[in-house]
Amino acid sequence: MATPTADEARDQALDVIAQAQEAGLRFAGSVAESWAAVLRGVPGVGSVLGADTSGQPFGNSFGSALGATGAPHTAVEAVDRFYDTGVQLLEAQRSAAHHVLGAMAPALQSLTVVTPPAARR
Repeated sequence: MATPTADEARDQALDVIAQAQEAGLRFAGSVAESWAAVLRGVPGVGSVLGADTSGQPFGNSFGSALGATGAPHTAVEAVDRFYDTGVQLLEAQRSAAHHVLGAMAPALQSLTVVTPPAARR
């Protein structure tokens, strides 16, 4: 059996991660459906889980609190904002690393690789 290349190993790892995420999503959906079914029978809670007739994003008092200016109105928007912020942070870190390498370039170019005496034997 041949050893996979770095690209093949990365692709395999990403496939495993995607499969694990899919399994996690199926599990979370199943748990959410089960809990929603149980909670619909609880007095005072069932109406919150039913149709949203209040016009609020969450159909209850959370809607007015979380729907304030600047706050995400839906869970999807919250996730998108979270990941968009993460992407921006990674881009800023990459840019900073490139600037550091650019500033260090003169010093790095003058370095000469020296083989240690023990490795010369």
